[in-house]
Amino acid sequence: MRKAVGMSLTEVAEGSGLLRQAVARAERPGIDPRISTVLAIAKALGVPVCELVTKDAKHERHGRKRPEKQ
Repeated sequence: MRKAVGMSLTEVAEGSGLLRQAVARAERPGIDPRISTVLAIAKALGVPVCELVTKDAKHERHGRKRPEKQ
């Protein structure tokens, strides 16, 4: 999600008040970050929390598929 929004780890860390390492750790597969971490990252990215926690968050937005880029 961070890359899709075009933000670096450092930008998300600064925007969320988290350490850069905490953001990187939260992105790793198999990691279940604290809800406070997810909330902070979502706020920094400017997306709803559901964008980060849905199974196919890269392609879903509120239950609808994202439109294809033309």
